[in-house]
Amino acid sequence: MRLEEIRAKIDTLDEEIKALLLERLACSREVASAKAEQGETQIYRADREEAILERLGGEVPEELRREYLAIVRKIMETSRMYQYGLLYDWMPERFQALFAGVPYEIPGQRVKLLLTRPNRPNAMSSILSMVGDYGYNMEKMELLSYSEDRESVRFLLTVRGDLSGAPHAKTHGAARGRESGFLHYGSASLKQKRKSKNRLTKRIHGFILCTCNKQ
Repeated sequence: MRLEEIRAKIDTLDEEIKALLLERLACSREVASAKAEQGETQIYRADREEAILERLGGEVPEELRREYLAIVRKIMETSRMYQYGLLYDWMPERFQALFAGVPYEIPGQRVKLLLTRPNRPNAMSSILSMVGDYGYNMEKMELLSYSEDRESVRFLLTVRGDLSGAPHAKTHGAARGRESGFLHYGSASLKQKRKSKNRLTKRIHGFILCTCNKQ
């Protein structure tokens, strides 16, 4: 098969994949809608995702399994991001406790996050991937400390981007470029560590929600 023919086949497959992915996102929306009706806010279920990965990867040739499962993980991660964004749109009051006591204003260009993650290879990979997927840039990442048993590790992540697009944001004359909240979250917790005066957008909210529940 000639290169042009291979590329044409890939183009055809891409169109088929696009249709299936859009259909899957529609299903994700239905899942979020059902959870919203029940007042449920938990999207991430580690046991279900692991079962899906095991089931789908079981019959994939070993030499392709790692690459295939990387794609599946990305699809599931994107689904979580989408669903958390929908739930925050539909019932923001259910998530306010996560951001309680964190004042912020617009305009703002930077958010600092203090994360506690399992001490294992690639513990930060999905987080860093989501930063880019949400349209933000990672300015800096610092490894701060290990737990006494070295089972977990703390990182300080500085994220840059336009933080001024949130609905109901209030401007109080904050200077552009000032840091917004210094937030800490680990095992489904999120605490204020430092007061700030910038408004976080829904995207940053969604990023935090998605990551906060991926412990």
